[in-house]
Amino acid sequence: MSKSQATVLTYHTKAGAQPVHGSSPVPQDKTERERMREITREYVQTAGIIPPLRMEELEQHARAVGSSAGIGAEYHDFLLVMINNAAWQEYLMTIPCNRRTLLLPPCLRPRESCPAAFDEFGLLCEQCGGCIINELQAEAEQLGYAVLIAEGTSIVNTIVEKGMVDAVIGVSCLASLEAAFPTLAAKAIPGIAIPLLHDGCNKTSVDVDWVRQAMHLVSNHAHTTRMTISELRKDMQSWFTTEDLALMLKPVPGDTETISVDWLARGGKRWRPLLTVSIARALGNGQSAEQTAVIKKIALAVECFHKASLIHDDIEDNDAVRYGEETPHREYGMPRALNAGDLLVGEGYRLIGTSGARPEAIAQMLAIASEGHCTLCHGQGEELAWSARPQVLTAEQVLRIFALKTSPAFEVALRLGAVCAGADAGMHSILTAFSQSLGIAYQIEDDLQDFFAGGDTDDIRALRPSLLLALACERATGDARTRVKHAWFSAAIDKEQAQEIRHIAVQLGAEERARELRAFYRHKALEAVQDVRTIDVKILLYRLVYKILGPDPDKIPEA
Repeated sequence: MSKSQATVLTYHTKAGAQPVHGSSPVPQDKTERERMREITREYVQTAGIIPPLRMEELEQHARAVGSSAGIGAEYHDFLLVMINNAAWQEYLMTIPCNRRTLLLPPCLRPRESCPAAFDEFGLLCEQCGGCIINELQAEAEQLGYAVLIAEGTSIVNTIVEKGMVDAVIGVSCLASLEAAFPTLAAKAIPGIAIPLLHDGCNKTSVDVDWVRQAMHLVSNHAHTTRMTISELRKDMQSWFTTEDLALMLKPVPGDTETISVDWLARGGKRWRPLLTVSIARALGNGQSAEQTAVIKKIALAVECFHKASLIHDDIEDNDAVRYGEETPHREYGMPRALNAGDLLVGEGYRLIGTSGARPEAIAQMLAIASEGHCTLCHGQGEELAWSARPQVLTAEQVLRIFALKTSPAFEVALRLGAVCAGADAGMHSILTAFSQSLGIAYQIEDDLQDFFAGGDTDDIRALRPSLLLALACERATGDARTRVKHAWFSAAIDKEQAQEIRHIAVQLGAEERARELRAFYRHKALEAVQDVRTIDVKILLYRLVYKILGPDPDKIPEA
């Protein structure tokens, strides 16, 4: 089985739909199944549908197909599967069979007479010939597939979470396909789903011709631009060693350079330079040595900007710890730390200017970076102004600060990579909208961690704007409101008082509402990319959302 990182979406059935025993929502007549499949293929081709597809999009397309073709509502879930299959088919064909997994359900066998045992991955077929499983497994393995015989939901979640699959061809009942969908959709795993013809746990049946057709889907053109976030991150690690950084930055030996290089080499998830490299690659740039050299400088510039902002933020917020170590101003003193941060800002702009990109591209990147820099400063300025004159903020006001402080960094990182690849104005507009929502969701997640002392800082005791405090204050009454309001103004709250505020926030539903808002902006980020026409870019942005924010929640609340 391939160990490379998984790539994208697969199948879905409408939430709550359950097959009725003996009356499956899958057409029992083969001719009718073939007709519906062909109708959905033509629809996907005519409409120019690009996967991954969000749930709402699948629902909308299924209703449109059902209405125009006169297909009964009882087959709505089946149409969802067919539309998603048709959307992914061409892309899946470019993935070699030895990087695909075939999932077969053990319910295809006669349970009472089957001699096979189970291990942690599923059924170990004894090749007795008592069911179709042996034939399909042998044929798939000859093609190069990894074959798993297991219930779809749990095994799919396991192999996807571990990054063990690049594409899936799965056989299961519609209910199991529904249960497996959230993980597959969130990580954008390309796949083809073949629903069982009827439900049950023993001697079920499937259209074997469809399974074989799916297994043999291949293309003469290998997909050469495939990549995984994990592989890119691994490749980037060497860019941020002390030795490599010293060579890339302008070599002026001295105290300031030593501090700057050491700070750049320290920990962190390096999401921002990863975004730059990822979007450039997804747009088809970065394959040649010359392109890689340009993108490397731009990615390093993005990290310079980010690490400079952290030095300044930690000074302004009086934070003592970052990455589990002393912050630069605590370690070196404020004047030296400030100077190192200023050097990193200058190095970022210098790296863009000397990147080797086209002159017009350099000019565009400098404009994007400077605009993002200014927006970030405005956001930090609003927070600092609040610190000087604390007042109770509404949730809307806190979210505005989040948008100004965090979203520009994501936008700059993505758009600089897009400029390297020559993206058009439409793509830049999409990336701006995507970054806006992603940045807010990311900051909400950070706020949740900090509020409950899971992050580097504790927002309650650090006296800084907190979405949780804002939500709790909006909901609190009486003595509880007095206690929560006190947290907005007092820097002398002790650990016991902070814990009491956390308890009040949870009791008032502030934590739950914050998580709902995180889910809402996560959804908005994905919604922003629905018009992307480049499949690799769309896949990348879906997978970035999953990597940064985690799995999709069960429901999307309103803002």
